[in-house]
Amino acid sequence: MKGDVHDIGKNIVGVVLQCNNFEVINLGVMVPAQKILDTALAEKADIIGLSGLITPSLEEMAHVAHEMQRQGFTIPLLIGGATTSRVHTAVKIAPHYAHSTVYVPDASGRYRSAPSALDRFEPGLCAIGARRLRKSTAPSTRPRRDRRSCRSRAPGPTLIASIEQLCPAATPVLGRRLLSGYDLAEIARYIDWAPFFQTWDLAGNYPKILEDPVVGEAARGVFAEGRALLEKILAAKSLKANAVFGLYPAASVGDDIEIYADESRRETAMVWHCLRQQAEKPSDRANLCLADFVAP
Repeated sequence: MKGDVHDIGKNIVGVVLQCNNFEVINLGVMVPAQKILDTALAEKADIIGLSGLITPSLEEMAHVAHEMQRQGFTIPLLIGGATTSRVHTAVKIAPHYAHSTVYVPDASGRYRSAPSALDRFEPGLCAIGARRLRKSTAPSTRPRRDRRSCRSRAPGPTLIASIEQLCPAATPVLGRRLLSGYDLAEIARYIDWAPFFQTWDLAGNYPKILEDPVVGEAARGVFAEGRALLEKILAAKSLKANAVFGLYPAASVGDDIEIYADESRRETAMVWHCLRQQAEKPSDRANLCLADFVAP
């Protein structure tokens, strides 16, 4: 989509489709809506597929659908990418286009959906399915019981009766602290690699994914390349990590948390207002809030 430079998943989709006897016109990245539509007309395309990985792509997809309707297109529109979903496609994109608009979750789904969109997908059925999904996700008009009831506002459980019960360790430094040029190798120890594999459309939990019988080989390959790049960054110190944080005395006051300027607790630096849980619960379960976990 226009404004989106991610194309790994889209390229995989293109290869899968080509391996299944589709001719694919890959327009690359950052493609304006009109270029997509002009190319579809020039190439006499049977399907238009849109892919996006960042949130602005969602709005651009809706714009393309609107332009397809305005310019008289009737061919199916396939929607895919990490930020897309079945609900978003039905609620935000399909209403702009009167013909088939199909959400595809992954490359294998794109391969299966493409023939369906051409041969078996009835535009009327697609529109009915989208309308049903839009109706199911619309805000309910039925009156609801007010969850912000007196019971949810009642005092929370006494989880901590006094500061003495905590026996806290002495805090070495109170106040604001600045970390400048923090050790990148130390930070690298805490990287969550799961989103890394998700970006490559590899499903599984790290480190088990490395031994997965289906995607393990591919996962080990991209993991090795990612680690190699990370080692280069660490060696060259091409990134710098800075941070600021503060440690302050605090106490709960009802549903709020008062944060004090120093250990004397005479000056309140700020008040953190905590929302108590609003859902109705059985009588033996309290509506908790964060202040319940801080000593009064």
